[in-house]
Amino acid sequence: MTACIGNSTRLGGLVGVLVLMVGLVLSSPHHAKAVASKKPNIVFILADDLGYADLSSYGSTWIRTPNLDKLAAEGIRFTNFYAPAGVCTPTRASLMTGSYPKRVDLHVEVLYPDTKNGLNPNEFTLAEMLKEQGYATGMIGKWHLGLLPEVKPNAQGFDYYYGMPGPNHGRSDLYRNNQLVKANKDLDYDQITMDYTREARSFIQENSNKPFFLYMAHSAIHIPLYASPQFRRHEGFRGLYQDMTEELDWSCGEIVKELEKHGILDNTIVIFTSDNGPAGVAAAPLHGGKGSTWEAGFRVPLIVRWPEKIKAGSVSHELATMMDFYPTIAKIVGAKVSKERAIDGHNILPLLTGDRAKSEYEFLCYYGRDGKLAAIRQGDWKLHLAEPSERWAGKQPVEEALLNTRPTTALPWLYNLSTDIGETKNVESAHPDVVEKLRKTAASFDATLDAQLRPKYGAEKR
Repeated sequence: MTACIGNSTRLGGLVGVLVLMVGLVLSSPHHAKAVASKKPNIVFILADDLGYADLSSYGSTWIRTPNLDKLAAEGIRFTNFYAPAGVCTPTRASLMTGSYPKRVDLHVEVLYPDTKNGLNPNEFTLAEMLKEQGYATGMIGKWHLGLLPEVKPNAQGFDYYYGMPGPNHGRSDLYRNNQLVKANKDLDYDQITMDYTREARSFIQENSNKPFFLYMAHSAIHIPLYASPQFRRHEGFRGLYQDMTEELDWSCGEIVKELEKHGILDNTIVIFTSDNGPAGVAAAPLHGGKGSTWEAGFRVPLIVRWPEKIKAGSVSHELATMMDFYPTIAKIVGAKVSKERAIDGHNILPLLTGDRAKSEYEFLCYYGRDGKLAAIRQGDWKLHLAEPSERWAGKQPVEEALLNTRPTTALPWLYNLSTDIGETKNVESAHPDVVEKLRKTAASFDATLDAQLRPKYGAEKR
């Protein structure tokens, strides 16, 4: 009997120890993070006016971007990724809605500092979708989808906002949520990237125990160019462009470090891209730059790191666009995309993970700064229906940006991007059947968007 009691006592003691150990594990910060972070965090970093060739991993020989290069080496980079516009506002509207800018009526030019327009609150934004899925949502930086309280970030699904909601840092005040922090005249432009990086790190720290979405929309590399004293190493426009880009790269590295510090880096999808092409430098081997429907205006870098799903060192040559992140992220987090509001993007998760080799795009339409249909790409063929704008070409090196190869013949112009990525050899006369097919496809799709257009906020006040 005594032996039985002794064994029972020892057994009870062991059970008690096990219960205590399990309790300690369950109450530990690491376990709390693991439970809270079953859904991946999402950090979306958007550069402003950064060109296709501005990163070392995309061929730059004069700008050093070790942090973004490392991100690419640990994830995937795309060589045929497109912004849906050559300027700011339309691209940002597409990211938030998964649609062509024209579908949401934000395809003409950009929103100016005195605008009464904006992204319609009736749209169900990417931030609202993630918030509905239990994500903390924060935005740092440039919004450019409206200035009135009813269309600013806090009204469009973001729990927290810090940044400049207007066109660019040269023409916008600084806000925290809806409270004015500094008027534009009081801003120190040289500190913007540093300031935004501190805010981003703080947001990550405060939300590290729960799923979060951080949308970091940098002012860099938009003019007026700036850089903090630590990164001022070169002279002139090109030198400051280099310094500004390298500081942007540093900022990306700091965000990765913050994620790593809290043990959540590998459960975070880190996305880096740009809203359109470069304004003052060439994007060789592409033609043109910002604002144009030449390739350099629309084709931009895309890097995605998510070690749980993406094989390190991957490269995709398939066509994808900014519109794709809305349905892709919806798939990842288990959200349903409403069939009542048409979108144009595709779920590119199979492209990211290597499960499917081909893009779902039958074609891609390019809209000019004036909002009019300007070009269409189908497969390797690209047909220009309107002359690309070269408004921002003044500071670009003419030969390097291929601006001296513009055709002298009448439109349309046809190019085969597989053999002529620089769009220098118009082959329209040799392929009349391709020209006709593309022209009809573009016109039909544009008519569909006309019929399905959803008005922007304050449409009658434009």
